[in-house]
Amino acid sequence: MPHSSTNTPDALSADVLKVFERHPDLLEICGAPGRAVPQAGLTNQVYRLEAGRGVFFLRLPRPGNAGLVDRQAEAVNLDLAATTGLALPPLFVHPDDGILLTAAVDTLEPAPLDLSARLGDALGRLHGSGAAFAGLLDPDDVYRAQREFLASVGEFQSEIAPLDQAMQDLADLSLNSGTVQPVPVHGDVTPGNCLWTPERLWLIDWEYSAMADPAWDLAYAILEHRFSSAEEEAFLEACKGRHRSSGFPVRERIEAMKVRCDAVSALWALEQVARGRDTETFLPYARGRRDRALSRMRKLV
Repeated sequence: MPHSSTNTPDALSADVLKVFERHPDLLEICGAPGRAVPQAGLTNQVYRLEAGRGVFFLRLPRPGNAGLVDRQAEAVNLDLAATTGLALPPLFVHPDDGILLTAAVDTLEPAPLDLSARLGDALGRLHGSGAAFAGLLDPDDVYRAQREFLASVGEFQSEIAPLDQAMQDLADLSLNSGTVQPVPVHGDVTPGNCLWTPERLWLIDWEYSAMADPAWDLAYAILEHRFSSAEEEAFLEACKGRHRSSGFPVRERIEAMKVRCDAVSALWALEQVARGRDTETFLPYARGRRDRALSRMRKLV
């Protein structure tokens, strides 16, 4: 649920009005809605909602993404994450419709200078919490499902072929030997999903949360935040300090996971194009993630 505003006021969109009509509990919680400001984001429609009883974040799913997220699992995991103090507590959740309401928070701009260490500490707390999240995130399974969806889109096959080879090469390497103990992960640790306030960090958008190899969160955060070498070291050390040390992934596994993260992100963006979303936004995103994955793969083999 990205928080950066598009600065485009919306008195009250038809979508917001329709949701309040369909779900009277929202009126009970928020009071009369007054103004909704759309927030930036690729996956959902999110509004900063000014209402009679306060200011809220209201998330509505985009129609084209219906069925792509397990909202029941998300609701379970969000409640568990809120108990750790990492997620904004939900005020209203309707999994069937993908609606989520939380209180709004005022964020720090710019983010703190020690962002990498503070984010590592937060993820270490999550991974070491012992929470039993619903669902299992296996990047290889995710990639296979994405490939199945895109198999009929002929124009993308030349874009994908080098990634297919990279994923096969990864499977042939011995970087993932041994048993990996799944931990609760956020699954989508992008800058837009980190709300920095004067008091704390809030992680938002728990749509892809699940039990998974902790290397997924670590690799994904390093890539999406574009950490320098020094920031990456601070991030990993802080996370390891909170983590159950016996299960902390070795560096080689994290490097291999970076390739998987970018491969999955590239195919996700191609899926968006295939579903009719903005080619000028998603195709360059897909190619950038693909090229970064291939560059990293060349360093591993």
